[in-house]
Amino acid sequence: MTKHDAVKVYFEPKVVEIAGNVLNFNFSAESQNSVALVTNYSDRIVKRFVTGDMQKRYGFTIIIVQEYALNDDDQNLRAMNFAQEFMDWIEEQNRKRIFPDFGARCQIEKMQNLQNMPNLSVNARAGLARYMLQCEILYREEKEK
Repeated sequence: MTKHDAVKVYFEPKVVEIAGNVLNFNFSAESQNSVALVTNYSDRIVKRFVTGDMQKRYGFTIIIVQEYALNDDDQNLRAMNFAQEFMDWIEEQNRKRIFPDFGARCQIEKMQNLQNMPNLSVNARAGLARYMLQCEILYREEKEK
């Protein structure tokens, strides 16, 4: 199983639970309640150790598409809170040290949000908004023996 597979397997149950949809991988649908995971980088080396081990990063963006209101309705507030709750869940998983399985040679050190609130991109014509959460997984990979 690749790191991409592991990340999809890890996040998909949460996406099904909160959105009732499957997790799209490297594709963000332009439809309400869709959730996607788009990779930014994988196996990016942060530090090399004298043992041959390496500290690496796996970066990704979670994109949550929700309905967007052009009036004083609370829809936009509910959508922002929904995205913020997903960010809070990621932080909770980090605190509990519940991580994707990157294999026997990898030890995940932390999984974190790279911002304190989602980025927002609006498609007013379609009545949709994309809430984007920048995240990363920092891990140590042992040297191959």
